[in-house]
Amino acid sequence: MKQASLDDAVARCLAALERRRFSRPGALYLLSTGVEVLAGRLRDASRLPLGKLEAAPESWSEVMLHQGTLEGLPVWLVENSRADAAESEPAWAAAFPIWLAAAAGASSFVSTHAGSSLDEKLAPVGALALVRDHVNLSGSTPLVGLSASRLGAQFPDQSRVHDPMLRAAARELCKKLGLEGRESVAACSLGPTLETPAERRWFKAAGADVSAQELAPGLIAAAHAGLGGLAIVVVVHAADEALDIARIAARSERLAPAIDELLTALARDVQRTARARLDEVGG
Repeated sequence: MKQASLDDAVARCLAALERRRFSRPGALYLLSTGVEVLAGRLRDASRLPLGKLEAAPESWSEVMLHQGTLEGLPVWLVENSRADAAESEPAWAAAFPIWLAAAAGASSFVSTHAGSSLDEKLAPVGALALVRDHVNLSGSTPLVGLSASRLGAQFPDQSRVHDPMLRAAARELCKKLGLEGRESVAACSLGPTLETPAERRWFKAAGADVSAQELAPGLIAAAHAGLGGLAIVVVVHAADEALDIARIAARSERLAPAIDELLTALARDVQRTARARLDEVGG
């Protein structure tokens, strides 16, 4: 069977969502954890497994798509936890929800990721790294094979994917909520293998303050789709400490409630910046 193109898969999924009267989002929240908790704050909420959409990539089939309004902002919530991709899946499958949300009307995104500090002075453990730029060191891109796609430019401008207004708003909200928000450059690694100490030193030498796995696909896809927004790396591991998965999980769990508060409070600023982006393109 011939593999569907990104454009065809997005169009078919969007048509299926419209038949189900799924709302159109103003923004996509693509979260590493905590989707169910944040989904509980949505008004007029509903949800649907992406596997119900026949054209969605198989690796996303078990992931739930939530829709509703958060502080007046129409949003989609998706957990960034797809299954391992089959060898036959195209590169664009890694960031499929980005393109689907953009085609449905989203103009902004917020994403969260767990990550490691590369410099304790710039990004201490427990801080939220508000990404202002990134370095793709994963050796891959979801844009492979998309030269004929009509969903974005062949060579998207990645300098505009990190929204400075939204980052500034998040920084102020972090102060109000007692969180440590630091503007940072993120090194994007492939995963699931954790970096070696030498790799972390290399990432730092490349200009990064934090590292996070599987961060690049969403950012590159957002640039291609014309979305701007905010990526947040939750710093749960220091570069010079021994790896302890239980400790990392405990740190993530302790920070989760405050991050939920931040994401909720940030919704109004996401809406404001989304409108600004739409005005910019005449939408």
